[in-house]
Amino acid sequence: MAPKKKKNKKIIKLRRQFKINVGTLMFFLIAVYIVFSVSSYLKRDQVKFYEVEEGSIVKEHTYSGVILRQEEVVNAAASGNLNYYIPDGKKTAKGTSVYSVDETGSLNQYLQEHPEEVNALSQGDVAELRSMLSNYTGSYSDEDFSALYDLSSSLNAQVLEFSNFNAMSALSDKLREQGIVFNSYPSEKSGIVSYSIDGMEALTPEDVTAAVFDKGQYQRTISKSGDLIEAGKPVYKLITSDIWNIVFPLTESDIREFSGKNQLRIRFPDTGVTTLADYSQVKGADGGDYGQLTLTRYLVQFTSQRYVDFEVVTSDVSGLKIPEKSITSKDFCVIPVSYLETAEDGSQGFLKEVISETGTASEFVSPEFYNIDEEYCYIDTQEDSPLHSGDFVRSPAGEDRYQIGPTKPLEGVYNINKGYAVFKRIEVLEQANDYCIVKKNTSYGLSVYDHIVLDAQTVNDGQLIYR
Repeated sequence: MAPKKKKNKKIIKLRRQFKINVGTLMFFLIAVYIVFSVSSYLKRDQVKFYEVEEGSIVKEHTYSGVILRQEEVVNAAASGNLNYYIPDGKKTAKGTSVYSVDETGSLNQYLQEHPEEVNALSQGDVAELRSMLSNYTGSYSDEDFSALYDLSSSLNAQVLEFSNFNAMSALSDKLREQGIVFNSYPSEKSGIVSYSIDGMEALTPEDVTAAVFDKGQYQRTISKSGDLIEAGKPVYKLITSDIWNIVFPLTESDIREFSGKNQLRIRFPDTGVTTLADYSQVKGADGGDYGQLTLTRYLVQFTSQRYVDFEVVTSDVSGLKIPEKSITSKDFCVIPVSYLETAEDGSQGFLKEVISETGTASEFVSPEFYNIDEEYCYIDTQEDSPLHSGDFVRSPAGEDRYQIGPTKPLEGVYNINKGYAVFKRIEVLEQANDYCIVKKNTSYGLSVYDHIVLDAQTVNDGQLIYR
């Protein structure tokens, strides 16, 4: 019997074939792309832009001046207790009683013994007191704290005057019944009454010196009803003219800037009033140069003031407001306006000289214009332009030819409305505080809401902008 053959138990392992998962591959590629895009975006310099808006620039210089008016001081006719009939800063007619003097003191004693006779303040009185406080609050300055004491004196005097006016008008008959006699004194002229006396009432522009502007040495007295007055002492003053002056020191630059001007536009920041004032230059008593502003309005608002802060508006320009660092300049080829040709469809261009095998001919081409002024047309001779440096253009009549080459610069900004930097010319009207006002509605220029590059040095002409 033949022996049995042994079975071959050796097992041969087959290599497993590597299969590519398309989904996994796509996911990997997308992930790599996203990482690369984000990385590139973060590393890329971002171009900041600015949206053009309308605006204005007002240039002004601040001054402090002394107010000079036509003022006449009236002295008391007798000694005794004062009683006023006209509120401070109000006009009075000739012959109207301004004050009275109680020589015996009986009137003052009667008012003290009968406080019920003194009427309360009216709504109008309270409104005027509030106005005084409001004006002071709007103009308060730590550097002029002494004005607070002046305000306190003015308010006290005003309250007493209001009370006194109300009482005197209602008590006339009753006082006569009590046998209380006092002398009242009418105004000899018409004008504005003021009870603030400072000794500068007779000062003229030619009398001014540098010492006049030292507010630390300034003193004034404010008389009020109930005060004891001596005969011959100042009791009130009368402003007899609506014409008043503001005199202020001038620097050498002020003299140059105001030279040849006879009017200045001024603004009072405390009141918000802006007005024109006649201007002249005067020599003071110390030989210094001083400016003199002459006005005929708003006198009543300043009757209680000797000094006033004001601003001289030297420029007030409106237009399109853009940052200074957005501005750049670019050279353009210039072609005389006399070579400009208008086609039948209304488009403007030039007759370009073309040389071929058959000879020389003229071809109408219309390049992109960046400006056209009275003398030149400004064009860019970049690759996609139909005109390049060295080309010749002919005049419309064909008699003259001009070779493109000379350049002139234009001032402008880069507009990015279309997603790439496009030069747009500007006309700067005024500059201040890192901003410019440029003329609006200019040909080939900017419009409101245009987007421009914030810093012109960060881009090149035609560059794609990523925002």
